[in-house]
Amino acid sequence: MIDKLTKFAKREWASLTFSKKLNVHLPHPIVSFTFDDAPVSAFEHGADILAKYGFGGTFYISLSLMNGPEADTRFTSTHLRKALARNNELGCHTYSHIDLAQTKTQEGIADIKRNQETLHKLLPGLEFKNFSYPFGAQTRPIKKFASEQFRTARGIEEGLNVGTTDACNLKTVKLYEGKHTLDYISLKISEAQKSNAWLIFYTHDVTDKYSVWGCSPAYFESAVQECAQRGITVSTINEALNLIESTRHES
Repeated sequence: MIDKLTKFAKREWASLTFSKKLNVHLPHPIVSFTFDDAPVSAFEHGADILAKYGFGGTFYISLSLMNGPEADTRFTSTHLRKALARNNELGCHTYSHIDLAQTKTQEGIADIKRNQETLHKLLPGLEFKNFSYPFGAQTRPIKKFASEQFRTARGIEEGLNVGTTDACNLKTVKLYEGKHTLDYISLKISEAQKSNAWLIFYTHDVTDKYSVWGCSPAYFESAVQECAQRGITVSTINEALNLIESTRHES
């Protein structure tokens, strides 16, 4: 086991020494709702709420959790197919949900590839286009690998994505009900509007008995509803990238 300071140092070194430039210059803000792991409640309550407003989200999944022993995270292939049918995106979160800062580089790469290969077998023709680091853990070699394999990689550093952005360490804002009030979430949406930024929210479970990494359906819906009421474009990570690229080509 390595301590938090060492993990932080590895992540900072990766940020300082390697990046994949993405120019985010938008005529209007974009918001993406993302889920890590993803718990069953995210596929059910989270996806239902997004669909209610005509939106889709990005579910970063570790396929070792599928049909697993933990009821809260035991999603099934039916959950995946239903999510795709409702215009959601499946993103990569490693196969074994490992901490990449505590894993040998080649083992980490092999685990990421295994997730992709498992998806190919489960849903032929489908591939992960975007990635998120479990626990936000990054190393320079893993970040470089992610840059070659995926369009983006999302971290856990808080902030908005605007101007010159690192596509392999996309910033985010937690939808953790125990951490941030809805007033704070509303403030972040306002900041995204003012700067025409790409705001990426993330959470895990969406249930009334939420964990420290999750939120209640009411809390989640408040954030989604506010975006809808303000007329903000809500897109999956991959759709947002397409919009960013099309804007760049038009400018």
